Amino acid sequence: MAQGPWTRIRPLQIDEVDMYTAAAYRHGEITWGGFPNNLMKVMGHCPSLAITEVAYANAFIFDIDAFIDGKQLAGFLERPLKELCISRTSLFNRSRYSVTHHSGIGYMLFKNMDRVEEGHRKLLHLHEHEKFRQVYTARENACLDYAVKVCRDPHEVTDEEFNALKKLLEQYNRNAAPPQEMTDFDRRFVAKWAAYNDQQHRALVDSQIVELTWLICHFCLLNRWFTVLQVPDEGPQDEADFLAFYNENVPEDIRRRNEDLLQGGF
Repeated sequence: MAQGPWTRIRPLQIDEVDMYTAAAYRHGEITWGGFPNNLMKVMGHCPSLAITEVAYANAFIFDIDAFIDGKQLAGFLERPLKELCISRTSLFNRSRYSVTHHSGIGYMLFKNMDRVEEGHRKLLHLHEHEKFRQVYTARENACLDYAVKVCRDPHEVTDEEFNALKKLLEQYNRNAAPPQEMTDFDRRFVAKWAAYNDQQHRALVDSQIVELTWLICHFCLLNRWFTVLQVPDEGPQDEADFLAFYNENVPEDIRRRNEDLLQGGF
């Protein structure tokens, strides 16, 4: 297999690993856009990590409205909000692999939802969202503030802030936020909860905060893992060229912001 440059840990190619780990690589490719990636190839050094990673990560990142017998199992928060929180976390931690890859994932998500101008604006200002409050909804601002504090020091999250976040989440879930705070997508997303009673709404908010907090903390883990192991972006010498996709699809001002923040490091 073709392989680009690497530094501290060499990504293992699919022909170098056992069949179970190779199947995990393919599972990751199929689930995550058909793209062979160095996340899985570095995890290949610990096969059980690679084998369990995709289903585990999908459960709180990519799964949408997962229900069994009427019981919701995952997807309590919508994908656009999750991508904003993932990128805010990764920008705060200055983790190259997460910053570049989720700039691509997040931008294409908004683009495919016909919300490209909104997505561009929100992704561009994420690294200092607190200076651009008007770009984000009240709920997004609260979630992004929460993400920064969880990254920096979770002891900073006060009871007042936690309760305010719960209130904003429940307002959104009940389709009771101000009209300018909700898109047509948002209204469709919350329609499944229209018949919930007060107890169900309280339980839903708890599930959302647990999912959100796990998402942030997982990316704090991944950010540190990518950085200390210096996991490289897939480039022109690899079997799949992520950097070509990144340069072609992510707007130049977002890419420039990323480089200014990362300063050439991992």
